[in-house]
Amino acid sequence: MKKMCSISLMVAAVALLALSVPVHASTMDSRIESSARDSYVFKTYLKGDDIKIQSKDGAVTLTGIVSEESHKSLARETVAGLPGVKTVENRLEVKGERPAENSDAWVMMKVKTSLLFHRSVSGFKTEVKGVKDGIVTLLGEATSQAQKDLTTEYARDVEGVKDVKNEMQPGTGGGNNHAREGGGKSPGKPRQAGEKFEGDN
Repeated sequence: MKKMCSISLMVAAVALLALSVPVHASTMDSRIESSARDSYVFKTYLKGDDIKIQSKDGAVTLTGIVSEESHKSLARETVAGLPGVKTVENRLEVKGERPAENSDAWVMMKVKTSLLFHRSVSGFKTEVKGVKDGIVTLLGEATSQAQKDLTTEYARDVEGVKDVKNEMQPGTGGGNNHAREGGGKSPGKPRQAGEKFEGDN
């Protein structure tokens, strides 16, 4: 009798565990989707884009339309940094036609994307005013002269860039050390999801 009771309890425990796994996965997926939508990046920089987020057992799929190529990369990096995310399939499409390779519009897109993913410069406070014949003009704010110089170097490293005119205004914030820590041309680490980037990047 005791043996039968013990077996019944084991069967019940296994059944309960099997039922709880999908519930836990569903809760985790819902948390991933809501965390992405509520993140600083999505609510501030991607709010004008039509992005749908679907998570299944931590495998996230992004679909929809974004206004520019840099937003596509930014959405993916933001979601990839969320707790519980295992993989990200980026099916986002960029509105309009993709610029011809090595055209000024293509170079501008590449510069914007590059600056977004370096912690030691502020991609969101840097305005890529324009590109003409491969010469990039930058405007905006830098926390220091060191950060301004580093922004110039990162932009100059982008394929297709012939020269950089950096008209950014350096401030007197606490970004000196951070800019110096970024080093010369080594890439910064990817940003974490929902992180407020201004002045940090």
